[in-house]
Amino acid sequence: MKTVITSILILLIPLLGLSQQTVVSGKVQDNATKEAIPYVTVSIQDSTLKTLALGVTDDKGDFSLEKLPNGKMTITFSYIGYQNYSRTFEIISGRPKIELGTIDLHTDAVQLNAVEITGQKSSVSLKLDKKVFEVGKDVLSQNGSAHDVLNSVPSVTVSPTGGVSLRGNSSVLVLINGRQSGLTQNNALDQIAADQIERIEVITNPSSRYDASGSAGIINIILKRNKKSGFSGQVRLVAGSPNDSRLNPSINFKSDKINIFSNFGIRSSDYVGLYTTNQTTTDNGKSNHLSRVQNEDRHDDGKLMYFGADYYIDEHRTITAAFLKNATEDDDKTHLLYNYGQAENVKDSVLAREGKSLEKRDYNQLEFNYTQTFKRPAKKWTIDV
Repeated sequence: MKTVITSILILLIPLLGLSQQTVVSGKVQDNATKEAIPYVTVSIQDSTLKTLALGVTDDKGDFSLEKLPNGKMTITFSYIGYQNYSRTFEIISGRPKIELGTIDLHTDAVQLNAVEITGQKSSVSLKLDKKVFEVGKDVLSQNGSAHDVLNSVPSVTVSPTGGVSLRGNSSVLVLINGRQSGLTQNNALDQIAADQIERIEVITNPSSRYDASGSAGIINIILKRNKKSGFSGQVRLVAGSPNDSRLNPSINFKSDKINIFSNFGIRSSDYVGLYTTNQTTTDNGKSNHLSRVQNEDRHDDGKLMYFGADYYIDEHRTITAAFLKNATEDDDKTHLLYNYGQAENVKDSVLAREGKSLEKRDYNQLEFNYTQTFKRPAKKWTIDV
């Protein structure tokens, strides 16, 4: 009988050992951003530095290592760009699971002599409900105006008078940073320097949440904003011949709670035009000839001021307030000369006419926006005034 009992105990010893094997689990995250770090190498060694278990964290930064015996052990976490982290723990009989909690890894900063990495987004990207066109770094995109940028977007055209159409339809709604703005009125888009535009979003099939005036589609112009903390600014001066001078300064300040942005623009342009018309009428065999020459000298001045601030209430709530002032002054002169005669080169009488047109426009607008985002990236709630 003793022999049978002894044999049974010998057979149960391995099973008892398996029942005492422990599972160690936890989560790994970045110390600064608190974001989970996937694919971190996790290894466990005993007191003799023998590796007992090896694994990696999943997409959420979680790890779990099984079948660990009793005793004192060291667990080590290693990942490229982060400092290795090790800690000791002890597995005691009767504890089937040990939870190590959250492990914070610190970035391993290395000072390099000179490394420069340059990347550029694709010029066109397709989203679920829109097409996004990134503004390039060519001469036109740096020195032109918003009209020049829009003309380079497929299916978008801008007329000489500043009218914007999408696929030949002028019933298009133009937005600035997702909101209606005075910058889209009275040809004011020409006041926006091309280098102030980050991207153009074209929505060809807008949903019911957009204004009905954009039945042909919606064009959303996203302006650049300072993304770095502290003060920054730039001044751009463009001159041309014939006169096409532009001065565009901008100043920005950003902190953890507030982002102040400002764009200013001064434009002075001269346009010279020459138009000729030759007309011949015949009445009872008698010909009368009219030669018409029209000279135009147009001078346009424009001033634009746009400034505001974003206040970050918390991670998901933001308040934006902005003020826009757009003032333009057009001074156009026209000289008309009519030559009448019975033949093309024979003058009968001459009529000269001088014309002058002076037009001033002053537009002011206050903007207010409240935006609340949620944990679901596609969900957002906004109020615009």
